[in-house]
Amino acid sequence: MKEETDRAVYFTKHLFRTGLGCPTKLYYKAKDYPESQAGRPFIEHAILNKRLLKSLVHSIYPSGEFINGRNTRESAEQTKGLFDSKESIIFDATFIHKRMMARLPVILKSADRLTVMHIQTKAFNARKHSLLDRNGNIHSKWRKYLFDFAYQLYILQEEYSDFSILPLLVLPDKSSYAQSSELPGALKPFEPDSIASDIPTSNQQLLVKLDVSDPLKKIWQDSDFAEEHFQKESFEETLFYLRDIYLEQEKVDPQVGTKCKECEFRIVSSRVEKGEKSGFNECWDPLRPEESKSGHIFDLIGAGTQKWLDEGKYFQQDIDEDSILPINFITESTNKITAQMRQSLQVHKAKGRSVPEEILRPPLIKELRRWKYPVHFLDFEAGNYAVPVRRNRPPYHLVVFQFSCHTLQKNGDWEHHQWLDDLGSVYPNYELVRRLMNVPNINKGTIVQYSNFERNALKIIRRELRDESEIIPDSKWLIQWIKTIIKRNDSKHAHPPYVADLSRQVKDYYYNREMEDSLSIKDVLQSVMTQSDLLRQKYSKPYSSHNFDKVTWWQPDKNNKARNPYNILAERSEALVRRGTEAMVCYGKLLARDLSKSQREAYRNSLLRYCELDTLAMMMIYEHWKEKLNQLY
Repeated sequence: MKEETDRAVYFTKHLFRTGLGCPTKLYYKAKDYPESQAGRPFIEHAILNKRLLKSLVHSIYPSGEFINGRNTRESAEQTKGLFDSKESIIFDATFIHKRMMARLPVILKSADRLTVMHIQTKAFNARKHSLLDRNGNIHSKWRKYLFDFAYQLYILQEEYSDFSILPLLVLPDKSSYAQSSELPGALKPFEPDSIASDIPTSNQQLLVKLDVSDPLKKIWQDSDFAEEHFQKESFEETLFYLRDIYLEQEKVDPQVGTKCKECEFRIVSSRVEKGEKSGFNECWDPLRPEESKSGHIFDLIGAGTQKWLDEGKYFQQDIDEDSILPINFITESTNKITAQMRQSLQVHKAKGRSVPEEILRPPLIKELRRWKYPVHFLDFEAGNYAVPVRRNRPPYHLVVFQFSCHTLQKNGDWEHHQWLDDLGSVYPNYELVRRLMNVPNINKGTIVQYSNFERNALKIIRRELRDESEIIPDSKWLIQWIKTIIKRNDSKHAHPPYVADLSRQVKDYYYNREMEDSLSIKDVLQSVMTQSDLLRQKYSKPYSSHNFDKVTWWQPDKNNKARNPYNILAERSEALVRRGTEAMVCYGKLLARDLSKSQREAYRNSLLRYCELDTLAMMMIYEHWKEKLNQLY
């Protein structure tokens, strides 16, 4: 093995788990191949929640010391110094063993005994869940967390073999409730040296601490378990095998399959065109027939690709004719546009055939005729956090902190209304309803959402209000108003007023040839803008509103198609929020009070811009559809 340099490279739990899933990825990790950014917001959300949980533990052990070395080696030296004490409480204890590094969230040291807490963010219901099934096997949904813990404790035990260890897996307990409000801010999760000493100890019930000694022994010692889950005959052999692959930068021949669909080294084509390396392509391109130029079958919308994988058909151009529907069958049908139809059209395009420019099924036309003005395009932004923001709420309860509403009149005029929680003492779920009630004519016309989230969120808030009716003075009026909204007919019924789901209309009744593997509003909007002369003409002119000053939303790309407005938003220097999960993380940081005044303002402005674009996107799609309706009839 290569000698360790001053800038030491260490194998970690994340690399271990990566290697268990696919050893080839360790080569791409070692060579620093570019990775997809699609999963980054979810990672940031997990990091925020882990900070919150660790701060909650810290509130019980205020004398605990945080390890904060400038690098891994210095952190390990600090940890060793604290271990020399008879008793200590250590946060982020760091250990190095044979070029492997472990960092453990919390260790309680007493004489020759260690209580080790491994904090994870996945919710556990102490009344319903178990780590093991009735046969004593580890449930698959908990396995990866126990693999992480097994890796960490292996290194700890190798370095301190004389200690007895109690391993506790610490998780947020969904069956418990917060005893205080505004906990995220009070815990100061971004200030590890600041102790929130006034946090009631009763809030510790939000954490479940599971003794995982037996599952860890199974991982370390059970040969049958190793045969099923590890590349080598034991945990230890597998660990050193994967470590050596990474440190020696060895490329293991890939074992391609369904697991590759979510590969982090599968970057978008625009990045590849700019010269960035794609690990995903390096694994799959040797299997591509020379004459095939089409996309991968993983780029097909929906499920059902396993049968082609089994047949060795990895690229769309190579799919047999008898596996897809004829174009004329799809265009002549008047029923829903199925996932199979969409896949078939994608394959026809890959084979170089002309597909319909646009399909609007008759039910969509009927739907639009039923909508009444004013049409309110409504979007909520919401989050859920491991530590509740309100008393008597469980971990990950829903917090709706923002709305945007574009209201379109029959003559084409529109107004924009918005609200964002100001982090005052008022509970955002209730204040959102109060502010919604003030949107002009919100009780008239049609409310349009993209998915059924807004209606479902209001149902949750109504349930909260019922539970707290005695302490919320205006609860009766809020409940009654919510009822007038959620009791509206879905627009598939005959009688208005409606709450309509735009995403259902897209999924079931709309297609254009620019659509690919996604029906998210971001991708649907771009495809519609490319198709629509009306949107090109209207939004090539500067758009101004509460949050935007003369932004041109219709911009051509190098092929003279519409650029994605969400990409235009992302290019703005102040765009800190570009997708829903980022909005959740952004609001979480606002809750944690970890920002300067200028940062808070920047986050708030970014949230407002992002949410407004969501409702503008819905309005744009509707405007195009109405224009098509006018042309057809």
